[in-house]
Amino acid sequence: MALLVGALLFCVWTPHLAAQTSDLPALSADSANDDSGPSFWSSLAGERAERPRFIFGLWTLHPFEAQFPEVEWTQGFGVAFSQWFAATFINSYDERSFIAGVERYWARGDWGVTDFGVGYRVGLVYGYDERLVSWAEDVPVLPFGGLVGWFDAGPLALDVYYVYRAITLETSVRF
Repeated sequence: MALLVGALLFCVWTPHLAAQTSDLPALSADSANDDSGPSFWSSLAGERAERPRFIFGLWTLHPFEAQFPEVEWTQGFGVAFSQWFAATFINSYDERSFIAGVERYWARGDWGVTDFGVGYRVGLVYGYDERLVSWAEDVPVLPFGGLVGWFDAGPLALDVYYVYRAITLETSVRF
């Protein structure tokens, strides 16, 4: 748990620290002697996500758990703006859950009217109990972190997100 909380704090505060210490020499991802590129820490923290959108469709798959063998539609909705996101959904245990956190990108590209990229999400989730992890019965809010890949075509967006035991497919509309 301490590792996940530490990762959350690292990812949220590292960009702020990098901005405050801009007069210090930076480690570049390309070369240790080149101060013109991003620092190692800011590259690891990723860039701010600028994909504001309404999330309206969620499907989940649990490839490592036999009790959830197929892709299921998850009732839920959410919103993302700047680097922040929040959503509510019915989890695989039929409980209402709430999630909020930071979404950042390591790489992005475009091809005509489409955009795509990879990055990560970290944050907090409420609504799970010891069926997910044993210590969840003692802690009402759990930290999480996972990888995200996304594809946008005009105003429509599709995100694939992996965290702990689940792969989530999200559909959304950009605004």
